[in-house]
Amino acid sequence: MAEGLPEYRALEPPRMSRPEQAFELWRSAVPEGAHIVAFAEAAWSAAGLAAEKKAQSLVLFSPIVRVDAALEARLKPLQTALKSGLETLTEAAKPWFFGPFLLEQGQAAIEAWGEGLAELDVAGWLEALHTLPDGRKNLRRLECPVLVVLGAEDVFTPLRYGQELVEWTPTNANGLGAVRVSLEGCGHLAAWENPEEAANLVEGFLEEAKGVRGNAPVWREEG
Repeated sequence: MAEGLPEYRALEPPRMSRPEQAFELWRSAVPEGAHIVAFAEAAWSAAGLAAEKKAQSLVLFSPIVRVDAALEARLKPLQTALKSGLETLTEAAKPWFFGPFLLEQGQAAIEAWGEGLAELDVAGWLEALHTLPDGRKNLRRLECPVLVVLGAEDVFTPLRYGQELVEWTPTNANGLGAVRVSLEGCGHLAAWENPEEAANLVEGFLEEAKGVRGNAPVWREEG
């Protein structure tokens, strides 16, 4: 994402499996008045940081700020698959995470994604999601405009998750609240499946946000 936003200075704090730990670690790195971009469960920390740091804008890709019964049911088979190894997990996760284009024509990309999982604490990530606190109250504290981007074919976190965030985000003093946008043909990993369109969306949104409070650096974290 940072490569598609050359006009902004991107700060990338280290990834953490547990959102609560991430929040405490990242709060010292995120400057006041930043633009914040986050993916999946990092939205939980990002919403809190955006409220605390008076962010200029907040962009959330495929956001997860709470785990309901439906998402809980999707996590359990992934944990079971992981017990047989990352290759089995990758195969099990494909229909949950990817849209139709990559499922039909992007096997090499999916395999590369699976290989990248070896560098992450996948078991810790899955376990942490089971205990994720309800983060919707942080949305009520936001004063910045919010862009929620979802894959139109996302099965893991369907469109209703994004719509819930839009409904929980208040309209600020400038008459700005949250807006939801879908990327056609993409699944849960929309920003990775269609990085050019995702970057264009974010760039346009940041330009509009600059007109509200002035320029600021970008902070992003991908899961």
